[in-house]
Amino acid sequence: MSKIGGLIEGCIVLALGLAMSALVRTDSYWLYLHPKFKWLTLTAGIILVIVGVIAVLYNRRPNLSRIVIFLAFSTLATIGYFFPNPTSSATSGPLEEVSFAKESRFVLSSQEYIKINLGELYAISEKGAEEQRAAHYVARGIVKRNPELDKLDQFVLLRVFMWCCFADAVAVGFRVQCHQPEEFLDGQWVRVYGKLQQLPSQLPEPTVQVKGILSKALHEVDGIVAARVEKIEPPPIPFMFEFRKSEPYAY
Repeated sequence: MSKIGGLIEGCIVLALGLAMSALVRTDSYWLYLHPKFKWLTLTAGIILVIVGVIAVLYNRRPNLSRIVIFLAFSTLATIGYFFPNPTSSATSGPLEEVSFAKESRFVLSSQEYIKINLGELYAISEKGAEEQRAAHYVARGIVKRNPELDKLDQFVLLRVFMWCCFADAVAVGFRVQCHQPEEFLDGQWVRVYGKLQQLPSQLPEPTVQVKGILSKALHEVDGIVAARVEKIEPPPIPFMFEFRKSEPYAY
């Protein structure tokens, strides 16, 4: 019986290592961790494969608690893989699809815009040079509305930044001043063209939140005065993973 138990434990460890190694090569890795940790996951997977092979060959006495832990982890990983992520309405896709475009600027209605993500725009708002703050930008994110904002012809544009995993994810964003914010649905993805402008100091902080995300960083001083707002499809990977200090930004 002990030999069978040892064989089962070794097979579970081997399967877990193979699954981790395979996950690194898929487009679903970002659903679990920041892509920068792929090397770490692959290393751990290879180690588990080696340990699993040794356990199968030597068939040592099994440890019941380890078997339970490995099975529980495998079950959770399987559930996470086959069921959609509740914090995102987007489908998984290659990370390259949401990398910054080849051209970091483009002209719309005779005005040049710089492509940027909301986290990078937040950094410019905080510490950017005067010429950076005065530039025109285009960023994308999700619309968050409430009656208080509607009265001011505003909505909040948010996008989630993931530093490591969902436990430390933060929704970063700005108020957007535009005409007829009621044209856009709460939670809808949009692309906003505009520039930074200081907000009146008496404005209260709006009560908005992104489903599944506990923290938010909504800029309290600056907002975006929109020249144009476009409805768009959610990007394949909706989160921000990278901040750049100069062009081309990680749009």
